[in-house]
Amino acid sequence: MIVYDGEYSWKGNAVRQERPISWWASSYHLKIVDLGRRADGVVYLKPVIVKIHDTGRGASVVNCLPDLAKRICVEFGLDLNRVLWVEEVPGEDSPIQVASFEAIANVAGDVLYKTAWRSATAQEAELIHTHF
Repeated sequence: MIVYDGEYSWKGNAVRQERPISWWASSYHLKIVDLGRRADGVVYLKPVIVKIHDTGRGASVVNCLPDLAKRICVEFGLDLNRVLWVEEVPGEDSPIQVASFEAIANVAGDVLYKTAWRSATAQEAELIHTHF
């Protein structure tokens, strides 16, 4: 089930006492698919796939992906640890990249994460191509 499919943008400044995703305005295409609501009986460890794609307008999320991911999770009611975070980068040897987050600190109740990228496995790539 598609939860969201559209452009996701931010202004780059602090709003409502929240830390901004980044200090530069940007826009990404965002598609969220929830596989957990399917009736085929399959149970997924990460039932939600979030695919991001750079629109070319604004800053890259390379350095601010954890902040973007946290904001998306809050807005769409997702569990950060149960989401498969994906970016498709055309022209690369392995065009589908998967991000994982490792908690490295907790500052005043705000968890800070380190991001690691890897190529999607064959099974992940097949699942992503099936639903995207």
